[in-house]
Amino acid sequence: MAQSSARFTTGEFAALCGVTRHTLFHYDEIGVFSPAIRGENGYRYYAPVQIEVFQVISVLKELGMPLSEIRAYLDRRSPQALLELLEEEGAALTEKLTRLRRLRELIRRKAELTRQAMAVYPGQVTVETWPQRWYVATAAPGITDAGRYAHILARHLEYCQAHQVSSPYALGAILPVAAARRGEWDGYTYCYTQVDRPVRGVRLLAAPAGAYLTYFHAGSFDTVQEGYRALLRRAEEQNLKLGELFWEDVLLDELAGKGYDQYLLRLSVPVTGENFGET
Repeated sequence: MAQSSARFTTGEFAALCGVTRHTLFHYDEIGVFSPAIRGENGYRYYAPVQIEVFQVISVLKELGMPLSEIRAYLDRRSPQALLELLEEEGAALTEKLTRLRRLRELIRRKAELTRQAMAVYPGQVTVETWPQRWYVATAAPGITDAGRYAHILARHLEYCQAHQVSSPYALGAILPVAAARRGEWDGYTYCYTQVDRPVRGVRLLAAPAGAYLTYFHAGSFDTVQEGYRALLRRAEEQNLKLGELFWEDVLLDELAGKGYDQYLLRLSVPVTGENFGET
């Protein structure tokens, strides 16, 4: 198949490779990829055998390899160097695909949780039955203080990142029922990130399966006490026995609405008692 005399103009070669003529000019200028032939009239011409070389360069660039590194490889190219490069980039691509699959699942779950949040009716006290849930928790006394909150949040996120915890849930917090009854609205003890399943090597706080007295609060954290009071009133009115902890989950935040007063929070507490089904 002798086609040594075949050649493409810059425009033809650019069209074959799916790039612009400017890209070919740029690659030529920086020494990454040059035309096989330069005519006496100054025109550039590319050989058919250069198509595969350009495709490999495009793949390496898409994988994130800087053009300077691609040029360095081409300057020292050899069969062994090519093999090492392909194996190294193949391993990197496998790792990237694993990260992308995790990201795709994270986005899918975030969309699912957002749809669920859009379907709730704020301002109502209900009873919901939940399975056991798991949380990566960090002690957070004084979390309502802006300065301390920044420090606590940083410590929590550092722990999650160090243990590769990936979660579609927004940051939540725990307020002891006893503190709420005393009106100590700064009495939070933990902040947490919910996870869908236990994570190996990560310390977790578990919420037991069962019935939860629940209130959905639309608004800001400044008015969230309204929800806690509503739950306490309902428990007193119906002689319900509450668990020890309120769980405060952020269902919709700045990603879904502009401004802190557009949040949707879910307050919940384990509940038992003869009348809890009437709520």
